[in-house]
Amino acid sequence: MRKLIGVGVLVGSLLTGAVPAMAQAAAPQGGVADPLGLAASGVLIPYLTEQGMVATLQVASPVSSNPNIHMLFYDATCSRVGDSVGLPATENDIAFQQISSAQGGPVPAGTNGLVAIADSDLSGFTLVPLSQPIHTRVYLFSPSDGRSRVIEPIILDHAEFPGNPHTWSPLRTGAAFFAPLQTATVNTIVTFICPKSTIQGAAGSAFADPGFPQIDPKFPDRIAAGTTSNLHVRIYDTNEAFKRDVTTGCDCLTSKSVTAISNFYSDPVEAALGTYTEVEAPPADATTHVGTTFTGYSSVFTVGSPLNAFFGRLSNGSRGSLQGPPNVPTPPAVVPVR
Repeated sequence: MRKLIGVGVLVGSLLTGAVPAMAQAAAPQGGVADPLGLAASGVLIPYLTEQGMVATLQVASPVSSNPNIHMLFYDATCSRVGDSVGLPATENDIAFQQISSAQGGPVPAGTNGLVAIADSDLSGFTLVPLSQPIHTRVYLFSPSDGRSRVIEPIILDHAEFPGNPHTWSPLRTGAAFFAPLQTATVNTIVTFICPKSTIQGAAGSAFADPGFPQIDPKFPDRIAAGTTSNLHVRIYDTNEAFKRDVTTGCDCLTSKSVTAISNFYSDPVEAALGTYTEVEAPPADATTHVGTTFTGYSSVFTVGSPLNAFFGRLSNGSRGSLQGPPNVPTPPAVVPVR
């Protein structure tokens, strides 16, 4: 009964805001560190500037000076875009960088993508690990509907707890989310972030080896725009009954309505009380050890209203743990899976 009451409260609040006509096998890295902790080595952080969205990157240097902080920008297919930007910071400094060219930033307006942050070498063209830890986040503001959001970073290492399993947090091989019934009034959009080899692995990638923690499994190649990583999706109703399994693509950074994943989300009978969804990356190729690790966000909102917009990062875990029972290792003999 409490389950039904909770779902009813959420969907009811969304409707109230309406306005008229308007998981994987063991790997060396686990990605389990707090991404809002002190980031060491480097940072990869998503941004959105589609539909007039204002995206502002915040960088703070709480520990000591970082005179060589440098940023490379990538679009939603993990291709380089715009100029690189230096953002030196002194101890306890905080700085802000606009991303879209509409606000004076380096990235063409309307672009979504990723920012790679570390130090620059003497040439100014190559990233090297940060000299001191930083904190980062991206603030999003939509002038069209007044919604504000905060995006968390992907940190390459944690300054206080360095090394595995705290590298490339919070990239994992599994995630989960709730979505109410998709209607003309209440919508859910999910955004998947699944980096490619231009971030690490390809020649000239942002976080090259040596120096930066290496992701395992390796990121897939970014051969061309539209080359996607496939994510496996299992959909359940709110009575725990399994209903659908589908495959959906992620091309570095991909936002889509849940009905672009499956029409089941809008089924007025079987999905009347909403759905619980588990998403997982397929196992890495046994020969190349190339796979997919990802994170993402869900946005549940009342269409045409600035009210009742629920935005947050997807719950996560390893693919194996989500398939259950949980794979809980006993340190130090076993390293947590991604």
